[in-house]
Amino acid sequence: MTVINNSMKNLILLSIIVSFFGCMEPNSEDIWTLNKIAQVDTEGYCRDVYISGDSVFVAAGQAGVQLYDISIITSPMLVWSMSLSDLGVNKEISQVEYEPSIKQLFALESNERPIHLDLSKGDTVSVLGQFSSEKTKEFRVVTNNANSFTVYAADNDDGLKTSMFEFDASFGLWFNTFGEEIASVGNPNGIDIYENEIVLTLDQLGVEAFHNEDGLITSAYHIDLDGNSRAVTMLNGGEFFVASEDAGAFRLATGLSSQWEYKVQFAKDLFVTHVTSYNNQIAVSCASNGLALYESNQPSAVEERGIHDIGYVYHSEFANGYLFAASREGLQILEIEE
Repeated sequence: MTVINNSMKNLILLSIIVSFFGCMEPNSEDIWTLNKIAQVDTEGYCRDVYISGDSVFVAAGQAGVQLYDISIITSPMLVWSMSLSDLGVNKEISQVEYEPSIKQLFALESNERPIHLDLSKGDTVSVLGQFSSEKTKEFRVVTNNANSFTVYAADNDDGLKTSMFEFDASFGLWFNTFGEEIASVGNPNGIDIYENEIVLTLDQLGVEAFHNEDGLITSAYHIDLDGNSRAVTMLNGGEFFVASEDAGAFRLATGLSSQWEYKVQFAKDLFVTHVTSYNNQIAVSCASNGLALYESNQPSAVEERGIHDIGYVYHSEFANGYLFAASREGLQILEIEE
C-alpha cells in the first residue's frame, strides 16, 4: 500500500500546474504579423540594403552591387547591376551606402577595402577605385559639403580609420586629401555614427565610443559586454543597440560615459547579427532563425513580439513604412501588422 504524505501531495500538485501551463499557447495578441510585400532574387546572397527614396541599393554578395526601383513597392524593378568583375574585385560585397546629396555610392568588398562609385553622371556608373585599409569590417560615410565627404571605417587591424575626400573641379575627380588612424581597445567589427559620437564594436571586448570635436577624435569610454559584439545601431549620441551574436542583443543608454543609465539584454537565445528600430518597433536579424520582432514603448523595456522564419537574415532596415530584409533568399520587403 502506497502512503502519500504532504511532500508528495505538494509535488503532485506542482507537476499538474506545470503541465497545465506548459500546454497553454502563447497569447496571440502579443504576436505581430509579418506580411511579405515583395521578394527579389538577387542571385548572390543579399548581405546588406540601403534605401534612399524609391531607390534600393543592394550588396548582393557574389553577384556584386544592384540598384532597384521601388516606386511600385510590390514590383521592385532592377535598374542596373555590377558584377564583381565590373567592380574590379574578387570577394563578395557585404555592405553598401549611398550619399544622395553628392550622388556617390560606396560598397565594401568583404574583409577588404571600400569601393567608391560615382553616380553623378546620369545613367553612367563609374568605378573610382578602392581606398582605406584591408580588413575593413564596416564603414560609415558623412557628407561635409557639396565637395567633400569623410569615410569612417572599422579597421580590424588598426582601429578607427578616417579618409577625407575632396572634389577637384579642374580634374573632375575626387581626391583622398587626408586620413588618420585612431587606436581602439580591441579589433573593431562594426561602426555607427550619430552627429559627433562614434561607436565601434570590438568582438569579445564590447564597445568603444569616440568623440569628434572639430576633426579631433578621441576615445570617450569603453564598455565590456557578454558575447561577441558585432554590429551597433545608434539612436542618439548616448543610446544604441548592440548585436552580440550568441549573447543576443543589448539596448544601452550611457549618458556619454562608461556608466550606463540602463542596460537591457534581449533575444538571449538567438544568434543576433544586427538590430534596427523605428518608433516602438525593433527588428532583430537572427541569421538562420530569421527575423525577431520586439516592442519598446519605454526605453528600458523590450518585449518580444514574435520570431519569423523567413530564411537566413543578415541585416534589415526600416524605410517608407516597410521593413527591408537582406537574406540568403534575396531582398525581402515586409510589413509589420501589430
